Amino acid sequence: MIISDEKILTIITESLIEEKLIGELKKIGITGYTVEDVRGEGKKGFRGSDWDQTSNVRIQIVCDEELAIKISEYLRKNYFEKYAMFVFMFDAKVISRKE
Repeated sequence: MIISDEKILTIITESLIEEKLIGELKKIGITGYTVEDVRGEGKKGFRGSDWDQTSNVRIQIVCDEELAIKISEYLRKNYFEKYAMFVFMFDAKVISRKE
């Protein structure tokens, strides 16, 4: 068993941009991700998950800190002003089998 230190980068944003955003994240260097439909309330008000026009998704990416910061900066420069988006990261211990 191998335990490595990684970051989990979480992006909560409008579902309408999911496909475009995933494509751009792959170009930046992600190799995998998880997407979930989510709902909640914040500065921009309540966001449900029942209508495509107003629903939100949570995209989670496990990566090293360098890639997490690179993605965060890209999102800040290209998405924060145009879309409802909340981004955060936290430490993770990733367990994988020995190869």
